[in-house]
Amino acid sequence: MRDANAMRGHVPVDRPSPRHEIHETAVSVPELNDRRTALARELRQRTGLDEAVLERLVRGFYARARVDPELGPIFAAQHIADWPAHEARLVDFWASVALMAGRYHRNALSAHRPLALRDEHFERWLALFDATLREEFSASARDHLLTIATRIAATMRTRLCDARSDGLHPITDVTNAVGRA
Repeated sequence: MRDANAMRGHVPVDRPSPRHEIHETAVSVPELNDRRTALARELRQRTGLDEAVLERLVRGFYARARVDPELGPIFAAQHIADWPAHEARLVDFWASVALMAGRYHRNALSAHRPLALRDEHFERWLALFDATLREEFSASARDHLLTIATRIAATMRTRLCDARSDGLHPITDVTNAVGRA
């Protein structure tokens, strides 16, 4: 009977459950916080990123995007009344994803869902983002932020565009998109 239960995915009674094993190897919340703090400090040191740098990035990028022929109309249609507040929220987002600040608690995917974005919008977004990074940010900051931006764009494009299309269109060559900036 025991072998039949094992074949059906039942865990034998005399073996510790996976939950028990996980509990024994779990780390405490203070230990996780210490690890997170150390990793965030290492990211800041390695990349030179901090809040002021991210604020400069957000302001520079959105100044470009708002007047861009492809992206500008999307921003105009959003009717953002308070750009400084919107940019502050975006700094919180980038601080959270790039420096592990944990301040952004919204759903970025939901915020973009009503915008009817297309594949080319993500390519253009990456190109402008990279052009902004190349202007005044270190190579390590650029690499770190562009890696994150590329993942975000790929995820959003998959979730927002592929639901309306016939297949996946992964972002594979940022340099091609960057050449258009």
